Amino acid sequence: MLFRKLLLLLLILLFISGCAEVTRPQPTAAEQEDLQLAAARRLPGQSWALERTSRVFLKLLATVPQVHGRTYPFLGFNWWVTARGQIVIDQVWRPSPAHDAGLKPGDLILAAHNWPLYPWMAEGDRHLETVRSVFGGSIPGELLVSLMLAVKYVRMELREQYLSGPVELLVQREEDKRRVTLYPQHLPAEYAVLVANHPRVANEINAWAAPGRIILSRRYVSFCRTDDELALVIGHELAHQVLGHRLRRAGQSQLAWLAGDTVVAFTTYTLNYLLRLWYLPVFDRDLLRELPRATMSAFSRADEREADVYGMWYAFQAGYDIEGSLAVMERLAVVAEKDPFYRGGFLDSHPASLERMARMKRVTRYFQAGQAAQVFLQSPDLNRRPAPDMRKHASGE
Repeated sequence: MLFRKLLLLLLILLFISGCAEVTRPQPTAAEQEDLQLAAARRLPGQSWALERTSRVFLKLLATVPQVHGRTYPFLGFNWWVTARGQIVIDQVWRPSPAHDAGLKPGDLILAAHNWPLYPWMAEGDRHLETVRSVFGGSIPGELLVSLMLAVKYVRMELREQYLSGPVELLVQREEDKRRVTLYPQHLPAEYAVLVANHPRVANEINAWAAPGRIILSRRYVSFCRTDDELALVIGHELAHQVLGHRLRRAGQSQLAWLAGDTVVAFTTYTLNYLLRLWYLPVFDRDLLRELPRATMSAFSRADEREADVYGMWYAFQAGYDIEGSLAVMERLAVVAEKDPFYRGGFLDSHPASLERMARMKRVTRYFQAGQAAQVFLQSPDLNRRPAPDMRKHASGE
């Protein structure tokens, strides 16, 4: 019996190994590299949604406070290794130092700070597969310079000096070679941006703040008709990160559920006992378990209102039209909530879109009138007096 199984397995292996015989000629590494470079130049790897999102995100990031003081030297390009082991740029972000310097996808990087990359990069190619899996694709230019300096300069303080200062690259585009100097833009190191393309979330109108990153669904990017609207959405999620809402909500969640279990246990027993005495319907325990969620919703609604204001401020500081951007809130009320007259439910995590829009319109007037301090310091006049009249403000009355 065992002999038959081994014979059958051998026949299967022989059949599989003999299926594909026409495998030659094999392309050379140079032929593969030529096609790789041509594809990178003609077909940039960035999708429209990601290119647009990153463009707005980078402008906003320059206005975000560096809460923890950690920055990284943003250069604005991604790279990978060709079939012959050369470094090629496959994405250029904008605005960025790389875009300002004229770098384009398909450019070869031959050296950095007069240090040739080819000899050691080809050997390290296989080790970069792990790095690529972490970054989800090509690797940021900052990591290229950091790796190169780690090889060239052993002393950490010297490496840090070169990493934070101008970066000199020797670049080749087809037959033309030139030197390029990039001046790193120091951005907060805590935040990144992603566009969700997974089928489960790509077609939802949704955005959220995850650990260390802002995520927008692909449909939400398209839903924003202008960059001003997209800046309002991204600024809102950035505000959640900067203001520590995620961390605060995690702590509140634990407290709310702990307190909620206690309240449910006590209230269920007491109310059910009294209701039975009066021959009234007994409370549903599942309904009472919604109380902690309602508590968390109240916390969340306060966070959403705060993120609305700070997100608008980031967009305003970056030069976006925050008054025009509020149109996205009206469409959210009609498309997402399906009802412009909806005023919000007891368990909703967000206030109604048009309630938020009405509040944000008032805040816009204070920002435009140069009176943002009244909003952030929560002056009593915010509710007692009407928002500034921009026509009078512009005429100097």
